[in-house]
Amino acid sequence: AVFTWNHLVVVIAECSGAENEALDLVPAITSTVLEEHHLIVGVVVVVDPGAIRHGPSGEKQRSVLRDLFLRDKLDPIYVAYNM
Repeated sequence: AVFTWNHLVVVIAECSGAENEALDLVPAITSTVLEEHHLIVGVVVVVDPGAIRHGPSGEKQRSVLRDLFLRDKLDPIYVAYNM
């Protein structure tokens, strides 16, 4: 899931592997977003599987994720600030 916060692009990604693999996802996520969308990612948040909520039609509930992120209620595995 992707949203903006304080002029930064925030990516929330689920990691189904071991927690120590979360750090390895950061370069892959940032380079993929840069290559495919020409956007620089400011924050990468890695969460457990199932943390990204979906609506009845299957769309990601970005507003809920953004609110949880802003209220520090997301319980991430790892957060990387790429500034």
